[in-house]
Parts: sequence; structure tokens; C-alpha cells
Amino acid sequence: MKILAEIPVQKKVRIVDIFGGRNARQTLAQMGIGVGSQVIVRRNAPFSGPILVENHGTTVAIGRGLASKIMVEEI
Repeated sequence: MKILAEIPVQKKVRIVDIFGGRNARQTLAQMGIGVGSQVIVRRNAPFSGPILVENHGTTVAIGRGLASKIMVEEI
């Protein structure tokens, strides 16, 4: 398992765990992302930029801090 921030572009992953608190989980839930969700990394910006992930056809940006709290496994 890796954190979402380490996943290269165009890889499909499944979210296994979220190590953030209630606010982190709530923010991700508002984006439609939770434990068990499958997402595709569309862009992993360098220099602490956001990570763009696609979930059910919608692309959302996740900050690097939040992405470092999301454990994923490659599919």
C-alpha cells in the first residue's frame, strides 16, 4: 500500500483507508470519495501542487496534505 501522493499518473487505485479526522473524511465524502472508491490519478503536480483524480467521470483536485493521508492500493 502507498499514499495517494506517491501514485504516478494514469494509475487506477482503490482507496483502502483515510488517516485523517472527521473533517478530512467529510471533505472527501463531499467529493464522492471514500474507502472502497476507485479513482484514476490524472495529474500529480510537482512542487507540492494538487493531485487531480477522476472518480466516476468527474475530476477533482486533492491537496497534497490531504492526499498524504489517503492509503491506496493499485488495481
